[in-house]
Amino acid sequence: MLKVWRELSWWWVLACLIVLAMEDIRDGWLSMPVIGILGITGIAGVLLLERRPSLLPGLIILGAGFFSEEKIGYGDGYLMLALGTWLGILELLWILGIGLFMAVCISVVTHRKELPLVPFLTAAYILGRWC
Repeated sequence: MLKVWRELSWWWVLACLIVLAMEDIRDGWLSMPVIGILGITGIAGVLLLERRPSLLPGLIILGAGFFSEEKIGYGDGYLMLALGTWLGILELLWILGIGLFMAVCISVVTHRKELPLVPFLTAAYILGRWC
């Protein structure tokens, strides 16, 4: 049963990330209802499976958003909080690290100063499945 839960949860998180990535690319902002649903369903999993959420990365990003005057958007921080209800701290940090690395590489190549982060987090999440 736990294996089925892990598989379904991976696809659920991916579906939410894809929706949010498309919004981030198209509109430059993230849908709080989608983030909220992802977080609420993650909290349900935390309670049912009695596991600990990984909230610190999301809180750090929210703080960075505040101190950078939202150069890092609050939506990214809220998304990391929601992902922290689904993922362990190491997986979450890996996704964030790889996602930021990819974003910086693309930024250097394209000479763009601002890029949507969620598409890179989504790519890192997918990549993490096979690494």
